[in-house]
Amino acid sequence: MLIPKEKIIEAKSRYAEQSILAIKEYLNIQNWSDKDAKGSCPWHLDKTPSFIWNAKNCSFHCFSCGRDYDILNLYMDKGMTYIQAVQKLFENTKIEHSFTEADMAKIAKPSYRYPKHEDHDRANVEEYLQKRGISVKTLDYADVQSDAHGNIAFHCYDSNDVLKTVKYRLGRKVDPSKHENKCWHQKDADSSPVLFNMNRIDPTKPLVITEGEIDCLSVIEAGYTNVVSIIGGSQNMKWIEYNWDWLEQFPKIIIWFDSDSAGIKARDEAMHRLGLWRTYYIEITDTSPKGAHLKDANLVLYFKGKERVLQYILEPLTTPVQGVTNLADATEFNIEEAEGLYTGIHALDKEIVKLVFGTVNIVTGKSGEGKSVFVNQVAICQALQQKYDIFVFSGELPTPLLKNWVETNMLGREHLTLKDNHVRVFEEQACKLMRNWYSGRILVYDDSFDTTATALLQKMEEMASKCGTKVFLIDNLMMVDLECSEEGRLQAEKEFVKNLVNFAKKYNVIVFLVAHPRKTGEIRVGKEDIAGSSSILNLAHMVFGVHRYTKKEKEGQRNGKGNFIPGCEPIMYDSVIDVLKNRITGSMPEVNLYYDVASCRFYQTPAELFFRYDWDYLNPNPIPAEDPNRHGLNFYEDSSPL
Repeated sequence: MLIPKEKIIEAKSRYAEQSILAIKEYLNIQNWSDKDAKGSCPWHLDKTPSFIWNAKNCSFHCFSCGRDYDILNLYMDKGMTYIQAVQKLFENTKIEHSFTEADMAKIAKPSYRYPKHEDHDRANVEEYLQKRGISVKTLDYADVQSDAHGNIAFHCYDSNDVLKTVKYRLGRKVDPSKHENKCWHQKDADSSPVLFNMNRIDPTKPLVITEGEIDCLSVIEAGYTNVVSIIGGSQNMKWIEYNWDWLEQFPKIIIWFDSDSAGIKARDEAMHRLGLWRTYYIEITDTSPKGAHLKDANLVLYFKGKERVLQYILEPLTTPVQGVTNLADATEFNIEEAEGLYTGIHALDKEIVKLVFGTVNIVTGKSGEGKSVFVNQVAICQALQQKYDIFVFSGELPTPLLKNWVETNMLGREHLTLKDNHVRVFEEQACKLMRNWYSGRILVYDDSFDTTATALLQKMEEMASKCGTKVFLIDNLMMVDLECSEEGRLQAEKEFVKNLVNFAKKYNVIVFLVAHPRKTGEIRVGKEDIAGSSSILNLAHMVFGVHRYTKKEKEGQRNGKGNFIPGCEPIMYDSVIDVLKNRITGSMPEVNLYYDVASCRFYQTPAELFFRYDWDYLNPNPIPAEDPNRHGLNFYEDSSPL
């Protein structure tokens, strides 16, 4: 449950005098001065008293080692959880608050298989963790126990004190030769991405988030108890969405992940999603006696001690001031190493390499040319294949029709048949496997509710921050209510695309925007033909034009002598993708493609036509090597539903 911070602050203020006396007695503070409410710090040699009561936040603070301590810390040191401590404080100060929500949360839900509390002999765990600088007192505080085999059992409660997950870790060094699991969850029990130690956290104080449980214990050992750890590994970001409302309480969050590439990547994503305005990070600069870089909080505790751990927490780093950047400090850009999305069309990827995150990409072309086919194939199906979740605004297509088009591409020729040359019949078993694979990963905006640009952008921000969605598709610009008159539409389009660019950069996501051309007729769309002001093209990072070759273009044009006119030779392909703008590498190729009516796929080779998405991994048949479509110079299928 979420307890209003204002009530907690009021209760601490009411109980200030009693808190001072209780803490003084409990910690046995020496060299005490009643006049100044200060004494020697109980955690380090303190010749000059520096443990001083701060009336503003009703807490003691040591100006030497940096520790803070208030009445809730005292209660939790005595074995209470955060809710229990607050409840006691409210009772002492006569502040009314209903804790019914927390009590109700403790009533087991039949559908959830709650884990059992471990309480075996902890001797091996204590011995192992003491070697890593973790005391028995810290283990008791965080309810760290042992299983029957001497392995570490981390009990992970939600904020209502309900045990939701028990995570285990080997109680010894890992033997690489045995190929054994280092961590696992309790067998025959469910697990949730709660945060370890979150039931002992005070939301009025800065929150430290570590990558591992032992790092969390190390920070507690050092004296900072407002710390949690994620339990699913740095690459599993489900903890943000699951604990979103709880995390929203904190005005300051400090991320302390491992200093390896995976940890840094996860740290950066977490900071973007939680909000750069309130997130800080820790970057370890220390090395071991042998010169090795210390990569986590436990190594800092082991080699450098508690005060150094606290120093890192008290002096976290923040992102640079928004609006200005020291160019020399900017991250080096290498498109081969940058995170991005491949189109899956080899000839196109060979030229542009990939679509880089943090960009807006406009796709244009006349009606029926294949814009939606292109974005469905790249922005939805290939994004899923590359393990990214997708948000779709489909202003023109009803959701059932969008589903049919996407699933047609995702199933492919091998799992559907074409009835009467235009009705697609899906294999039932293949559909079950496919839908199970992408379920929950393509979320479609409900445009029956509000199609204004403001509402759409708000929902996109929610999806990026709370859910970690990485690919956004808006099909198309004309269907977005820009909240303006017809005369002001060009300026409104410019502002909308500018907001999309800022959104893509802020959350490091990819945005696809489908835009119609001004002109119709038998033209091949160029940059100057896109609807709206030229400003939206100047703002975009990449612009793709999709053109379907006409019968005239496919047949070619001859001169009076019967020879083909240069530049008007016959074309054997069905469509072409023109890269009209490329701010990333500058390469602007023309990539000719075939189109398969049955599967709604663009392709060049049979391998691309029969590409199998991961849901079809059990398919025992070899991928066909022959293209079943006719690609003659004079063949043209007018009915192809591009």
